[in-house]
Amino acid sequence: MKAAVLAWFWHGIEKLGLIATKPASRLLEELDFLAIVLASAGLVGRGQWRFLVRHTLQQIYFTAVQRAYMFTVVGLIIGALMAFPLIVFRIHDPQLLGRIMHIMMYHQLDPILAALFVAGLSGSAITAELGELRANQAIEHLAAMGIDPYGFFVLPRLLGMVLSLLLLTCWLNVGVTVGAAAMLNLYQNIPFAAFLRVCAAGLTRASLLLTAGMVVAQAIHIILVQTMHAFRVRAYVDVPRALPGAFAQSFIGCLVVGLLFSLIRYG
Repeated sequence: MKAAVLAWFWHGIEKLGLIATKPASRLLEELDFLAIVLASAGLVGRGQWRFLVRHTLQQIYFTAVQRAYMFTVVGLIIGALMAFPLIVFRIHDPQLLGRIMHIMMYHQLDPILAALFVAGLSGSAITAELGELRANQAIEHLAAMGIDPYGFFVLPRLLGMVLSLLLLTCWLNVGVTVGAAAMLNLYQNIPFAAFLRVCAAGLTRASLLLTAGMVVAQAIHIILVQTMHAFRVRAYVDVPRALPGAFAQSFIGCLVVGLLFSLIRYG
């Protein structure tokens, strides 16, 4: 009986240790995968750059251009919703309103919301596409022909995702600003142009660079997680099983990235 209790106790300690070390092991796995992808970029020949540019532009089109309308609508609605608490608390000072927009929206919520939409839409599509190619062994056939799967499949999607998320985050910020300005003008008679000038004036080069760095880190994390899950697929039935885990891991990672950059910014 005593031996069974001790075995159960040590088994529980082992599980706790695995849970505690799981985030670190996943981070090391992502960094290792990123190193492989970056190494494959150095192996891209002169004749392959046209292919890389074309597929990067295709990724930007599917991720950013096709989602621009949705991000416009979402940005306007979020801006209107964000303005109502300011209206309730009777905040009329344009300088204070601009400061709230910077702290709450531009550098915090908007990048996270953009990453959520991109991970759920484009990220899941990438996982499904590459997972299907993995299941029918198309990736292995290309590797047997001497084509690097990381440079062929991952690198253009990585570059396209970084540029797309930067564009979509900027566009979401514009929509949120316009939506908030419209509500504040309607309910508190705050001039539309004055609110826009205050919001634009508070954007410093340092804050923009820090936010851009956060967005780039989130985009890289999304692609690494989604493609890693896709490369683990062994059969077609694994593709739908990989999608929820890939989305959850990528989005939680984006939240962690946002938290770390907020600590750098305000800590």
